[in-house]
Amino acid sequence: MKDLFEVHEQLIGKDQQAKIRESKVAIIGIGGLGCTVAQGLIRLGIGQLSLCDLDKVELSNLPRQSLFGLEDIGKYKVDSAKEKLLTFPSKPNVKAYKDNFTTKTGKEILQNIDIVVDCTDNISSRYAISKVTEQLGLPMVYGGVDKFQGQVAVFNYKGSKPFHKAFPKLEELLETESCKSSGVLPFVVQILGQYQVAEVFKIITMHKDVLNNRLLSINLLSGKSRILKLK
Repeated sequence: MKDLFEVHEQLIGKDQQAKIRESKVAIIGIGGLGCTVAQGLIRLGIGQLSLCDLDKVELSNLPRQSLFGLEDIGKYKVDSAKEKLLTFPSKPNVKAYKDNFTTKTGKEILQNIDIVVDCTDNISSRYAISKVTEQLGLPMVYGGVDKFQGQVAVFNYKGSKPFHKAFPKLEELLETESCKSSGVLPFVVQILGQYQVAEVFKIITMHKDVLNNRLLSINLLSGKSRILKLK
């Protein structure tokens, strides 16, 4: 067990791996992105992970949500996810919150957290995450997917704007969301989720190239990507 993260230490050093081990990360939304991010962070060596979601596992979730199988249908996602994550040899501390994330519930959920990963699939929850992370001074790692495209960005980090101030027109975003009926394939959420894991890693290790108020947009069919600087 002592050598579980030996390769990591060879790449980044013992001090940086210790920082990862001491970090506390919250994942809001345990869907396709959330399952991918949770597994990625546990395998990275994160010491404490908080999971927040009120949904139960459905059959239609299984192709995209890699933590769940047939045996999990009908169970709360956070309970099933916690059970699977605790089987990892590093024995992480995993907390499960069966709740919707709102501006009222959010402060308790994010108590003593260092970084918040937004893996939700609706704008209202995203705004709530943004407002609470602004109040608590926590970085928010955003991820969004639509069909074969995805976006990743970091908000409220080192003085940058929170999401709800970078995108202040909530009504327009809600209208856009209600008009979308597109789905997403498994590899899209898995790839974008790993990009979110990379941003968490960069924040913890204080890497200079964090996507701070920059939006990485990727089209996985064309293979094209671009980074937009947000005003």
